Amino acid sequence: MVKKKNAKKVKFSPEQIMSKLERTITPAEIEKLADLSVLQNSDGSYSLYNKYIIKKIDGRYLVTRNDLAESNNYFYLLKHAVTWCTYDKRNRIMDSKRIQDLDIQLTRIESSIAIHQNLTKKTKDVDNKLIYLAKLGEEKIIRSRINKELENYVHESKIWQASRFNTKP
Repeated sequence: MVKKKNAKKVKFSPEQIMSKLERTITPAEIEKLADLSVLQNSDGSYSLYNKYIIKKIDGRYLVTRNDLAESNNYFYLLKHAVTWCTYDKRNRIMDSKRIQDLDIQLTRIESSIAIHQNLTKKTKDVDNKLIYLAKLGEEKIIRSRINKELENYVHESKIWQASRFNTKP
């Protein structure tokens, strides 16, 4: 392969790049790309599938749909919010509801674990300590089951997203 020594690198402004892209990609293709996209906006929010917006508000993630005014769903973890959007996009309503319920349950069980760990450390009474330890063990098992179920949803969501990117027109 022969390299040109005096080849000049051409620099394009963002406006020139956008202009070239607009001439290359049709509006229909842009719409298809928007339907596939998961983008982080400059304000820190996320736009998903040209249909959902995820914003972090007071430590939780608010998911709103562009097409429904009364659609506000809160999640404690971003990956659960994204997974919910993926299932909702696929009209898997029961699964999306389950993801939301599991996210709430996980938050509650995490709070209970923190409380019982604190009580276990502070108590001097052996009987109370054994009760708290038993509750703590039970809560950790429940947390593990919730996490496992949520991870299954997250994994299936990733597979579906990847399959959408791998399709050819």
